[in-house]
Amino acid sequence: MASGLLKRKDTKQSGLYSGKEQASKFLSLVEEISPIVALDENNTVRFANASFKKEFRLRFASPAGKNLFNLLKLDSKEEANLRENLHKALKTKLQNQEFKKGKKSYGYSIFKFKDSLGMILKDITENKKLEKKIATLHTQVLASQEEERSRLARELHDGVGQLILAAKLHFQAYQKSEKEHPESFGSGLGLIDRASQELREIYTNLQPSSLKELGLEAALSSLANQIFPIQKIKVKSEFRVPEKIPQEIQNQVFRILQEICANILKHSQANKVELKIFSEKDTLVVSAKDNGKGFKEKEARIKSTGYGLENIRRRTEDLNGTLFLETEPNKGTQYVLRIPLKKRSKEKV
Repeated sequence: MASGLLKRKDTKQSGLYSGKEQASKFLSLVEEISPIVALDENNTVRFANASFKKEFRLRFASPAGKNLFNLLKLDSKEEANLRENLHKALKTKLQNQEFKKGKKSYGYSIFKFKDSLGMILKDITENKKLEKKIATLHTQVLASQEEERSRLARELHDGVGQLILAAKLHFQAYQKSEKEHPESFGSGLGLIDRASQELREIYTNLQPSSLKELGLEAALSSLANQIFPIQKIKVKSEFRVPEKIPQEIQNQVFRILQEICANILKHSQANKVELKIFSEKDTLVVSAKDNGKGFKEKEARIKSTGYGLENIRRRTEDLNGTLFLETEPNKGTQYVLRIPLKKRSKEKV
């Protein structure tokens, strides 16, 4: 009988020991996990685990009895926000809140138990850095998309738009006098076909079809001879394009002269035009001159003078070139572009 009693006592002692061991393990776990702090209604610390003391570099044995904000030492904005959340947490549980302390960011949740508030914190600094990188990448993607849209808009305006304009001029001339301009209707249809081809080229590499088929000199000669004679404008052209010019430069120079020619047709009221391209050392010089009405002084400011001139300026800058515009009322307009044929950074221009 004594033996049976002893066994029951041993079992009870063994069970008691096991419970203490479990409690010890639980407390040990609490000490090592994320920073945890318990507060009273005045934000005085009742308990803080080892992770909390380590995270916020508290050198004294126990932070119990000290005010939380004296321990954290947050700036006024972050402290005010945390105080407000602690007050809200007296009525409802708060999750996924944040505050910054110096260069670090912390996420936290607050919950109420009995007459205390519990707060679990986590260092989310790296997460915030990653979020910032993602946001920056997203901004860059949006900027790239916008830049591509602008580039595509310029290609449509400078390429297809100018061909359609030229076709319109031919159709108008034919409509005005079939006898005087018998070829204009067919020429207009041909230009519409070219515009259709330009659209197809946009789907590939945005390279002007005539430039691809004829080369820069021939494409420019074709451009000048197609649009000016129909408006009874005499054109004198001299194109001496160096060999092996990068395709990007050829494309942009063609588009620039295309835009200049369109501006002359739409605005200048000129009857004479001179177009030149030649090279000086490692620089390509593009010149266009008309004897039209010119611009007013304010209109000659390249950065604020309408869509056409803005396109010319941007394309020139893309090639690290410079644009000079000289104009006076009733004395015509001259464009001179100087484009380096050797690659160099925009910062050096």
